Order: sequence, then C-alpha cells, then structure tokens
Amino acid sequence: MSEVDVQQFFSLSKNDISAVCERFRDDRRVAAAIQLLFLRASGRPMDRFATVPKVLLRSVCEALRSPSVSIASLRSLYERRQTLYEHQAWARTYLGLNDLDEVQRQKLEQVLAVAALEAAHPDDLVRTARIWLYGRRIIIPGSRRIADWARKAFDATEAAMAATIETVIGKAALRQAIDWAYAPSPAASGSHLEWLKTPPQRHSPSTIAETLEKIRALKALWVHNWALDSIALSKQQAYAAHVVMRRPSMTARIEQRRQAVEVVCFLRATLMELTDIALLQASRRSQELFRHAAERVHQSRARSNGATLRQAVRARAVLRDETKSWRDRVLEARTLLDEISDAGATSFASQVRRALAEDSRRVHAHLAGLRDIDFAGRPGDLAYEQWQAWIKLQEIGSREIPPDFKLPPVGLTWSAIVTDLDPRSRYRAFEASTMMALRKSLRRGSVWVSHSIGHRSSQSMLLVDAEWMRFKEQHFQILGLPPQASEFLGPILATMSVGMYALAEAVERGKVNIDAKGLVHLPPINALDEEIEPRKTREAVFKRIGRVQLPDVLMEVDAATHFSEALLARRPESGHELLAVYGALLAHGSDNDATGVGSMIPGLDPAHIAAAMRAIEFSGRLRRANERVSEYQNSLPVAALWGDGTKGSADMMAMDASRHLWTARVDPRRRTYAAGLYTHVRDRWGLFYDQPIVLNERQAGAAVEGVEQHNRSEDRIRVSLLAVDTHGMTSVALAIAKLLGFDLCPRLKDLRERRLFVPRGWSVPDNLERASVRRVSLKAIERGWDDLVRLVASIRAGKVSAAHAIHRLGSAAIGDPLHHAADHLGSLLRTLFLCDYLTITDFRREILTLLSRGESVHQLQRAIHGGQIAQDRGRRRQEMVAISGAHALLTNIVLAWNTSRMDSVVARLRESGLPMEDDWLRRIGPAHFSHINFRGTYRFNLEKYGHLLVEHRADKAAL
Repeated sequence: MSEVDVQQFFSLSKNDISAVCERFRDDRRVAAAIQLLFLRASGRPMDRFATVPKVLLRSVCEALRSPSVSIASLRSLYERRQTLYEHQAWARTYLGLNDLDEVQRQKLEQVLAVAALEAAHPDDLVRTARIWLYGRRIIIPGSRRIADWARKAFDATEAAMAATIETVIGKAALRQAIDWAYAPSPAASGSHLEWLKTPPQRHSPSTIAETLEKIRALKALWVHNWALDSIALSKQQAYAAHVVMRRPSMTARIEQRRQAVEVVCFLRATLMELTDIALLQASRRSQELFRHAAERVHQSRARSNGATLRQAVRARAVLRDETKSWRDRVLEARTLLDEISDAGATSFASQVRRALAEDSRRVHAHLAGLRDIDFAGRPGDLAYEQWQAWIKLQEIGSREIPPDFKLPPVGLTWSAIVTDLDPRSRYRAFEASTMMALRKSLRRGSVWVSHSIGHRSSQSMLLVDAEWMRFKEQHFQILGLPPQASEFLGPILATMSVGMYALAEAVERGKVNIDAKGLVHLPPINALDEEIEPRKTREAVFKRIGRVQLPDVLMEVDAATHFSEALLARRPESGHELLAVYGALLAHGSDNDATGVGSMIPGLDPAHIAAAMRAIEFSGRLRRANERVSEYQNSLPVAALWGDGTKGSADMMAMDASRHLWTARVDPRRRTYAAGLYTHVRDRWGLFYDQPIVLNERQAGAAVEGVEQHNRSEDRIRVSLLAVDTHGMTSVALAIAKLLGFDLCPRLKDLRERRLFVPRGWSVPDNLERASVRRVSLKAIERGWDDLVRLVASIRAGKVSAAHAIHRLGSAAIGDPLHHAADHLGSLLRTLFLCDYLTITDFRREILTLLSRGESVHQLQRAIHGGQIAQDRGRRRQEMVAISGAHALLTNIVLAWNTSRMDSVVARLRESGLPMEDDWLRRIGPAHFSHINFRGTYRFNLEKYGHLLVEHRADKAAL
C-alpha cells in the first residue's frame, strides 16, 4: 500500500475522527478506525491484524493524534473476540451497512445467473458479485461463499449449454463430432484437434487452400448448421480457448459433460474464425491479383510508349528528308504512324481489368476455392447475383458463356469487357468481375456468411427490430441523444456558424491563408520558448531517481497494484509461480521467447514460463492488469499536472515481424514486414487501451473502439477527446464517435482534407467561399438518424464492435443510406473541428502535444521490444492480443514506476527548500527509460516483496 492509496481510499474525515473519539477510549481508537477504513474500502470486515501496512498504521495514528501503535499490540487487543465483534458492529452501524439477508441473496443469485450467460470464468462472476454487494451497501461475505455462488451459477449455465447442445445437435451427431475430434488426421501427424489448432502459415495460395480444407472438414460434420445462437458468442469462445490451451489428451480426461461443451464450442468457434481468416486471405489474394495485373499493364505501357516514341522519331526523320517529294514523305510517315498501337487511347483502369481477365487460371482457382463458403446477400446485390450465376456455370461445367445463359448486370466498368463477342473472353471477364465485386460487397456487408464472426449479416449485428422498437426511447436516453436529428443538429450548426466567422476573421488578418485552388494553408505553430529551468529540473529529478533494474520495477509496481493477481485471477501460491508470471509477461511483451527469458531468470524452467504464457492469454486478464496499473499511475498527484484524464491520443506502432506471419504487411516507411499495435495514451501518459491491427489499413475504427471500451466502465474518468493522425479519421468515424459521447480530433496532413463542408444553400463569408463545399445534406442525416442511433446503441450494447461497424461503413458502402447519413454528419463535424483547429492556437497546441506524448511512448515501447516478433508467434488472434497486451502492460509498468518516483522525489526536493514550479513539471514526462536496464540477468527480490504478492499460506514455503 502506497501513500497515494492511503490518501485516496484510507483517509479519515473530520466526522470519522469525531465519531471514533466519541465512541472509544484512547487505547482502542486506532484499532476501531482501521476497522472503519477497511470496511469502507473493501466492503468486508478485517478479522485480523497480521498484515496491516505500516503506512496505514502511521496515517491513522497521525490523524487521531495517538501515540504510535505496533501491530503486536493490536493483535493482543483482539485476543478477546468480543472486542473485535464490538468494533466491527460499530463500523457497520456507522457506515450504514447491512448483512446479506435471504431476499438479497436470491437477487444476487439472479444477477449471477444472468451474468453467467456471457461470463468466461467463475472469477468474472466473483467480481460481479462483489461489485453488486458493495454498490448496495451490503457486507461482502467470505471469499468461499461468493466463490460457491459463482460456481453454482456458472455450473447451471454450463448444464443448460450442455442440454442445448445435445438437443440441437443430437446425441449421435454429438458423439460422432467428439470422436472425429480425437481421431488421427490424415492431413497432419496428430489428431483433428491438433490439426485445427495449427495456425495459418505465411500468406500464400497453399495457406488459403489449407484453411479452406479445414472449413470443408468442419462442414462435413454439419458444424455450420448447428443452431447455437442462443449461447453467447463470447461464452463459446471462452470454452474454445480452454481446448486451444490444452493438449488433446488432457481435454479427453475432463468430465464428459464439460468435455462435450468445450469440444462443440471449439469446433463452432474454430469454423467461424477459419471463415474470417479465409475471407481475409481471399480479399488479400484478390487485391494481389489485381496488383499483378496493374504491374503487367505498367510494363506493357512502358514498352508501348518506347515503341511509339521510336516510330514517331522515324516519321519525323522521313518528313525532314528533302530528297523525297512532299507526297512520298507524307505517305511514308502515315504508314509509320499507322503502326502505332491505339492501346494508349483506353484508360489505365480498363487495361488493368482486361489484364486481370486474361489471368484466368489464377482467377478461376481463387473463385473455385471459395465454393465451400456459403455466401448470402441482399436481394439485388450485383456481387451476390454474379456469384450465383457463376455457381450455375460451374454446375453445368461450362468454361464459356452459353448463348442462352442470361448474365446478371456487372456494372458500367465491366460491361464493355463482359459483353465481348467471344464466349470464352466473356467468361474470363465475368469471373474477374465476380471476384472483385464479391470482395467489395463483403467489405460493405451486402454479402455475408452465417458461419463467420466478422462477416455476419448487418442485421445480426444490430439490436433486433422488436427490441429496438420497444426500448428505442430508453436507448436514446442512455446515449443522451434527442429523438429528432434537428434537435441534435441545431447546436452544431449554430456553433459552426460562429466558427466560420471566426475563421473568416483569421483569414482577413493573415493568420490563415486560402490559395486560388481553395486549399487552406496554416503557418507552423510557434514553439514554446526553450527554458533552462524545466530541463534542469528533469535532469535533477532523474538523477535522484538513479539507475534501476527491470525486476525491481516489476515487483515494486506489482506490490502497489497486484497486477500479477489480475494475470492469474488469483494470488500466486508460491514465489516460483510469481516468477513464472513475470517470465510469461516478459516473453509475451518483449523480443525474447520463453527459452530466452528462462535463461535470464536463474532457476526458472522455460516450460513453466510457457504454461504461464497460456494462462495469462485467457479471458481478458492482461486487460484487467493494464487497467490496474494505468489507474494507479493516473492517481499519483504529479500526474494531475499533465492533464485531467479526459483527453488522450491514439496511434499505431509498427512492430517488426517475420514475412512468414500471415497478418504481416510491409511497413511503407521502413520497407520491412511488420504487425501493427494500436495504443491509446491518456493525457496523464498511461496507456488505457491496446489492440493489434493489420498494417496499412484505416485506423479510425480502432481509435473509436479503444475509447468506447474504456468509457463503458462507470468507475473511470471518461475520455471526452481523442487526438489522432490522418489515418485515424474518417467522416463516418467522426460521426459515430460524437454519438458515442466523445470528440475525434485529427491532425490532417493532406491539405485536401481541410475543405470546409457546409449544408447546401448555406451562406458563408466571402473570403471562405473558395474553401467551402456545399455538399452536406441535412435531409440525408434526418432520414438516416434512426438507423444511425440504432447502430450506435448496438455498439454500446456490445452487439457489434465500433471497429467492425466503422469498417463496414467504409468506402465500399457508398450508396448505403446509413453510410450516407454518417458521412454527411461527419463532414459537418469535421468543419466544426477545423474552425477551432485553424483559429484557436492553444487548441491546436493541445492536439499536437497529445500526439507528441504518444510518439514519446512509442520510443519507450521500442526500448522494451526492440526486435522482431518470432516466426512462430502471433499466428493466432488470441496470441497476437496477448503480445499487444503484455507489451502495453510492460510500458504501463515503466510509466507508473517513473511517475511514482518522480512524485516522491519532487516531494522531497520541495521539503528541502528547492523550488519546483508546477509549470516546469508539466513539461516533464515519465516516458524516460535510459536509467532502466532491460537486459541482463533478472534477479527478483522475493525477500522484500514476496509477503505482499504471494498467498499467505504459501509464504513460508515460497520464501
């Protein structure tokens, strides 16, 4: 327990002191006050004084102005049990807490029964129970009783799942599926379970073929027809994770009912994940084939341009030949010019489409591999109609378009090629058109797959119609949105009008320039004066902090936050288990693997580290550990100087990866293969969300997703502003972020993005006319308002992630009324933001400062993970999430340790009389790392911290 913890959670108010002094005599006040503080902070009475922190004891004695009291004297006081009961009863009465009665117990069991429908582990229900009891001012019973209630609710849900599975699948089919899972696989050396658990290799046609072969095997078991939608997807994924993390022989030994639930959930979740992987690989393959066609056209055009130039030179030489008559010269030059190809008369895009159609062998093979995926689509969707027509052509075995076969519409861009007179050429062009149209429709959601997670139908991701119509008013109230779009747009338009006139004034004064093309030019912001005092203060602070080893940093922060308890969902039972958790964290979050970390920690077997690595992957444990450390760092007094915690920034860091990692992409800056880690950094420097993403894709969805996940918890400071770069912004993302309750503020690199979009018919100041675009339709926003709020309510309810919703509403969704409404609302919000960004210097400086802090954190992250993701790591989605989470946790630990030490050093320097201005400290961040040794042999001081971190019954054995 730190001084900060005492100040925030264990401090006595004046009323508390008066009540204690009035009720108890001098020698019993300290004990009663500690009972009061512990009961108020934890919701449970303190039964013994074996481990009262000295800092708490000292604080209570100072508050009560009592002589120092030892723990031994407190224990001797409570040898008389009646005194203990008396103190506990008084504390309960004073705080207004009640014991759990039968009625409340039944309500708690009902709450746990509902929570168990989506809980991944009984530990999640234990946490739910404690929060529910604490919120209703009920004394929290012992851990064993709560664990029993949680296990009972979890087992009841598991029994219901088992009954549902047996009813839906049937006993015979269920037995067949389980037997097939353990049977040897002809495609691999082990069982089918081991074959299915094998992650994809590098991106290649053979990898796609292997993924599709697994899908075919699962569909042969009719897994795609198992109607298990009544079981929450998160629940199915949690049970599937158990199978992934165990050897098949261990799964075969568990109790039969649970084994059936786990295997069925694994098979269904694996089918959905494999389908997503196959569609992602197929999309990338389509893009790859299109790129190859474009490269061939480039080469052809280069050759054609060279030949054209040579013919033109020869024609010019003929025309200049004075030895021939003018008639002969003209006729000979015309002959030379007639030989020039007219290929250049067609557009580059049309030539690429023709080149793609000529690559018929690879295009056909690609489409043929997708036949095992059951696509569905909206009526009238061109891609779905083309796919159905192509399937019919395969059924009749035709490799050309029969004369009596009616082709569906293919769009204007492909119609000229598909209507070719040659039946074979028409067939090849139709296949190429179908491949590209299918990719686009999958991205926008007009074509979907039922046995998928990321490519489900749009309706399955929204609140169902009946629920939306019944609870629409409540959803509007929860989101804080008016039922009519006009009420929402009124204040925005009024503020935008004021901002436009402020911008016009800035243009008139020369602070902002608009050129003849209507592009907005902004002079660079003036840097703050380089003062010597902040630099000297930073040097003095970190000099007093001194050098430190990473193991000491880990244990000190763990003692303050107990992140190791969050990683295991319990306290470590021995010092050896604690070291294994630290090793797992380092193996996931740094450029070392289990073997490398094992060689750095004496006496620790790599096998134990590997087992701990699998344990901390499970059920969001890294997320909870990050939250503990981040909240601790933000609660330190010095952190309040850096911000109020309501603002943040988000950006991606490219982490080097093997080219054999199928999700790796080439980093355009460094020209190396890399995977993306997207992190959200608070204005107080802590990382509050992290997630892995695919490189070279828009990051707007990931930016909004991080803030929405953070803001869902009511016990945190809500983030109301997020600064991003250009890649983290789209008009749709701006709209969804605003409706979710925060502002997305981009630093726009491209001047074309700095246009001012205003409603049609709006009047703007004359000097802004060139930069204004009147294309915003308020009627489109009003028409799509209901659907837009329904989408946002679905995000808030957890039906769909913000990242996936924004991805679905990307450029491929142009023409969709929902995309139309979101795009126009986002354009309005972008104009509103630009008015402030261009005219308010302090606001612009704040955005740039937030982004600069994110870049500083990236430097620390690269110091922690300076190498490459190993070739055999990160192929599973869950493993990549663990790499991201562990890396973020190590970063948060360093930030928290630096912040804690800065806080204590500043306090000591001020006590010694040295001036420490708050303005100086605001310009000093905790992302410093040159004083921390991240390498070498790791020696953990269990003697100093073990009693705080290891379960008490194991203390003696561990130490």
